Order: sequence, then C-alpha cells, then structure tokens
Amino acid sequence: MKIILLLLISLILVESRPPKKEIEPKDLCVECVQNGKEWCNSKDSCDEIFCPSEHSIMNIINCPKAEVEARFAYDDEFIRKKILITTAAVSSDNPQICFDNQMPTMKLFNTYDVNCSTLPPQTSCFAYTAIDEEQKVIAIGFRGTQNNLQLAEELVTYFYNAERRFFDIGNIFSYFFDAFLFIWQGGLEQDIQEILRKYPKFEIWVNGHSMGGALASVAASYMVHEKLMKPDNVKLITMGQPRTGDYDYALWHDNTFPYSYRIVHNRDIIAHVPPQIGPGYNLHHHRTEIWYPNDMEIGAEFHKCTSSDGYYCSATLDFNLTYNDHGLYFVKEMPAWGGAGCPSFWIS
Repeated sequence: MKIILLLLISLILVESRPPKKEIEPKDLCVECVQNGKEWCNSKDSCDEIFCPSEHSIMNIINCPKAEVEARFAYDDEFIRKKILITTAAVSSDNPQICFDNQMPTMKLFNTYDVNCSTLPPQTSCFAYTAIDEEQKVIAIGFRGTQNNLQLAEELVTYFYNAERRFFDIGNIFSYFFDAFLFIWQGGLEQDIQEILRKYPKFEIWVNGHSMGGALASVAASYMVHEKLMKPDNVKLITMGQPRTGDYDYALWHDNTFPYSYRIVHNRDIIAHVPPQIGPGYNLHHHRTEIWYPNDMEIGAEFHKCTSSDGYYCSATLDFNLTYNDHGLYFVKEMPAWGGAGCPSFWIS
C-alpha cells in the first residue's frame, strides 16, 4: 500500500512540474560561437562538418534573432507607399514638391545644405525635416553622394582617416560621421529639439538612399544615444546603404533599434562597400537586410535576412555585383525620380 501511495505521489509531482523550456536556436548559436565554434544555420547545429558557407556563422551578431513584435515587422506595402516617398524627396532642393505629388499631408519644416568636405573644393551634404500632423509622423531625410568629387573624398578618407569613435560604443566610418555632424551643427540639431518639444509622441521616420542611408543610420543612432528620442519611436529604413560602422557599432545598433531595415536591390554594389576589412580596422553592417533578388516590381519576392553581415543573402553575389541595381529601387530611378518631384507617371 505504501509503495502504491509513493508511486501516486511521484506521478502527481511529475505531472505538476512545468515542462522544460526548449532552448531556442538563437541561444544555442550564441553559446556555440562564444565557445569558438561554428554554428550551422541551415541545420541548427554546432560544429557541423558539412555546412554550406552561406549558412556558416562565426560571429554572435550573425546568429538568428527572435521575431520582432508585429508593430516592428517589415511591411513591403508601407515601404512602397510611404518610405519610398520620404527617401526620394531629399533628392529635390524643394522636397515639398515630392510631398505635394505623393503625400500631401507631409509638410516640409526645413532643409539643410552645408559644406561637408574637410578638403577643398567644397562639397555639399543635404537633408530635410518634415512633419505630418495627420499621420503623426516626423520625417528626416538625407541625400546620397552628389558628385565625383565627394566620392573621391570618401575613397581618400577610407584609406587614410577611416574611423571616428562613436561615444563609448564603437567606430563609424569618419566621412559619414563628419558629414552628419556638419548637418547637425548646420541647423538640424536646433530644429529637431524644437520639433520634438512640439510633437513628443510622433513617430520618427529616418531615411536615406546610398550615402544618405549611412547618414540616416548615424543620425538615428546619435539622437537615440543622446536621449532626444526613444528607439521604439524610430523607424530607420535605408536603401542601398554602404557599410557605416564597425562590429561593435553594429552590435549596439542591433540591440538598440527594434525597427531598422536596410533594403538591398539585387546585385547593388554599394551595399557591399567599403570592404569589411581595411587598413587596420573592419566595418560591419547592422541588421536587418531586406533583399529583393529581382526587379522590385509590386508583389516581388523579398528575403528578410536572418544574419547581419556575412556570406548571406545579397553577399552571396559578391562576385557578380553592379552599380545599375543601385540606381533603381522599387522601379524608380534614385535619385532622378525624387529630383523630378516624384511625378505620378514615371517610366524608368
């Protein structure tokens, strides 16, 4: 009788015990990499002998991440109908023309056209701020590289003066950080403080194409770090963004921003420069890459890349890249469409 009683008690205890929580692959990946081993993403296993190189992970930043909340999820339609407009508008010296044609509720607040060259002759960096009281949105847009002189300075900087310390976090490619600071000190800081005082609860869209994407990344990071805005309020979306900072900066960025997407069109070469390894340093993309390996027509397939910056997604085409895909996003020529005022009828 005692034995039966003990067995019954044991069964009750076992059944009442909470089920053992399964360890997520993302956590197993981190543990694997921290132990100096290689995680195979396609097989969810550590130290796999036969793992395809595009699925091999050796950095924590490339380990899979948990799914984000629905409000932070990538939405192709939102990008096409909203963000494409706020990204393209900066290509016009009067972004309001683009807004009037495509998003009339968005009203330009100010533009910033500053010399952002540390070498002669002067080169221009351009940005804007805008407010949409109906959508409850603050938009900040940054323009990409404007001419060959600016591109030449970026290349010179890469080889001779590549990094700037970003607070105590990591390093940023110095040309991008300096260019942002020129704009920030050229009126953007004062305006942002004024706008945020008036609209503290508005969502903030920070956008840019090409170099403008890098400046958008620096701007969002800078303003969040300085506690001017909360990361949950920011939607950072870039197109054709070059590498902007180092591994530590990318890791901090990933742990800070719940909504951050780098859109890459097919074989866009600019999304893969500057090279990761340079003279005495390394650069690293932050998440999350959204890769369209196609013409980006409406309904086109896209990949939400689970890793940050390795031999994955668009990087698998590293030996077959082209500048042609850099100029064309969502079937619009960037920056020609924005420069023309974002007309409704456009033939690429």
